[in-house]
Amino acid sequence: MPRRLGQHFLKPASVERVVRLIDPGPDETFLEIGPGQGALTLPLALRCARVVAVEIDQVLSARLRDTCPPNVQVVEGDALALDLGHLIPPGARVAGNLPYGISSPLMRRLLTLRDRVQDMHLMLQAEVADRVASPPGSKEYGILSVLYGLWCDLDVPLRFGSGCFSPPPRVGSAILRARVRGTPKAPVPNPAGLERLLHSAFAHRRKTLENNLQDSYDNLKQHLRLLNISGSRRAETLSVVEFARLAVALEGDGVTDE
Repeated sequence: MPRRLGQHFLKPASVERVVRLIDPGPDETFLEIGPGQGALTLPLALRCARVVAVEIDQVLSARLRDTCPPNVQVVEGDALALDLGHLIPPGARVAGNLPYGISSPLMRRLLTLRDRVQDMHLMLQAEVADRVASPPGSKEYGILSVLYGLWCDLDVPLRFGSGCFSPPPRVGSAILRARVRGTPKAPVPNPAGLERLLHSAFAHRRKTLENNLQDSYDNLKQHLRLLNISGSRRAETLSVVEFARLAVALEGDGVTDE
């Protein structure tokens, strides 16, 4: 496996813990990201209707095609570039041992599937899993915390030491479970606008909300006052709902260079 991908393969005993947690159903389809040597792919295939396994490594994808049962479709390609939504039917589920070096952009990509999937079980560096699932007010709370918290119910139900993998990573690992909500915690008609707001709000974590946003939005103080959000607060103190409401209020007030 190319070391640039930073992937570590889970050993069989730990795989069984993950499969029990996922509890695949006989009529379900799974999108698996980073199947590697098929440690999770094969147990899933035995218990569900279909697995679509996306693997970027040519050697591993070829081996998977030779060893997997007919209900596994191996797609060779980059999960950051493929149109993942076209690979699965509505109501599918997601599982994956995400390469730790690119886990954040992969998670952003997977969140775009929220209208097509029920849930996600993602193996991540424990620090990343905890960050995404962290509540407002914690120092780990950030952009992914808000985005996933808006559209999903989150928890970290399983943790693994480095000895559970081959080769062993230098860090602890954990499963982030994201159950996609039927409706978001607050309406956000323009998700891209929310992302722009979050990038500005968290650009400098030690600065206040007003200092981070004042150059990006017109009438910022007025909107903050109407929403009863103090501009002296820092971004990590705002709840998911507060960010959603602020994004809607600021829609159209973004400052441009034109």
